[in-house]
Amino acid sequence: MGMFSTAKKSSVPGGAIDSIIGENARLQGELTTKGSINVAGEFEGTVRAEGEVVIASSGKVVGELHGHTVSVSGRVDGNIYAKETLEICKSGRVHGDLAGGRIIIEEGAVYHGRVKVESGPTADEPLPQA
Repeated sequence: MGMFSTAKKSSVPGGAIDSIIGENARLQGELTTKGSINVAGEFEGTVRAEGEVVIASSGKVVGELHGHTVSVSGRVDGNIYAKETLEICKSGRVHGDLAGGRIIIEEGAVYHGRVKVESGPTADEPLPQA
């Protein structure tokens, strides 16, 4: 086995992350990609990815995340929409609403907001106001 054999498998076709916001980067605006993105730095605004959105443990996002799958190990202040799986890892901190086909919140994760579990295109729509 190679030294990378224990790495988490990506759900992105080909298994590649094709956009990265590095640990020392700080960006603001709207980011759209047909692929996937890994946020290890800071981002304020909206992220829309047709593939996977990964928020690394060093990552911080203020705004909305839209992706086929979303995994949060860092901090997100805003709503998250996943067409398939949305996962908040044990180091993840989320303050906002979640919508996805499958929601996983690991023990130790911090989450505050509402949850909507529904697969398909409607999972990418905002939750109704209470």
